[in-house]
Amino acid sequence: MWFRRGIRQLPRRVVPELDDSELSRVLSHLDAQISAQGDNLAQANDRGALTYPIEQTLRDSGRDWDRRIHRLLVLSSLREAPVLARQWHTRKPDCPDALLFEAYAGLAQHGSGGAAHNLGPVIALCRQAAKLLPDDPAPWVALLTCYRLIRAATADVRSVWEGVKTRDPWNREAHLQVLHYLSPRECGSHATMLQFTDAVRTQAPPRSPVESLALLASLTQYLALREADGITALTAHRHWNQPYQRALVDHALATWTQPGHLTHAAALTDLNVLAYVLIKAMRLRDASTVLQAIGPVVTAWPWQEDGPPVETFRDWSRRAQRAAQQR
Repeated sequence: MWFRRGIRQLPRRVVPELDDSELSRVLSHLDAQISAQGDNLAQANDRGALTYPIEQTLRDSGRDWDRRIHRLLVLSSLREAPVLARQWHTRKPDCPDALLFEAYAGLAQHGSGGAAHNLGPVIALCRQAAKLLPDDPAPWVALLTCYRLIRAATADVRSVWEGVKTRDPWNREAHLQVLHYLSPRECGSHATMLQFTDAVRTQAPPRSPVESLALLASLTQYLALREADGITALTAHRHWNQPYQRALVDHALATWTQPGHLTHAAALTDLNVLAYVLIKAMRLRDASTVLQAIGPVVTAWPWQEDGPPVETFRDWSRRAQRAAQQR
């Protein structure tokens, strides 16, 4: 990825596509076409006019599984995705990517952490896609998400996890799903999260898509402390002064902002997380450096933890810039 210099443009909207220019073009095209069709969405897509760009961008990602899954996650989160997915699947019932997109669209409807009722059809789609795409980790990642949402037994989750690892050992989305599953809010504890992230840190190669996992776990722990009662919430900010947490942040600050270090599809998501963490640690000058690297690409999470994400991002960007100018 690249880093921007000079005066930094502040964001006007959340940018789920991040710096994926091809995905951005597809989203712009779909937005224009959907707006033009209005209530005639189904008729407009009879010949695949709307789903063809989705087909093309998924096909163009090739065996770059990290990029492919990023595009699936973003496209499936569109409000119209369930309708488009059903139409694509109906038009091409044997198309593996059509099955896969319908599965991801179904998951997006449930939302992470939301109600997990009636995931049976989505699980069936995942298994069908997995048979048709034997090398692709994407169906297995979707299946792992399903199992996480239904709070499946550990043995069942581990079996699907191994299916992902066989195909893409350092798949970011799969690691995030396991991290959620192991959290105290779901089926684990802070201790199990720490064991998992420590194992990943020692085994993952440098600059892998899972480099941010330990910091994400630490942020999850901080947010839990902040939501607690009484003195725990009031002193949550001290979390970032602990030696282990500070070392995590220092390492990320020293490495992630180096040009060319982060190259995975969600690199700008990780930089948004790092900027937010630095702000919560009251390290505004350091946060300014990271915000300069991010440019106008703001993600919904974690900024939405403090209010409307774009407004929160812009406010803290101004504060961090003022702090940097006072050096």
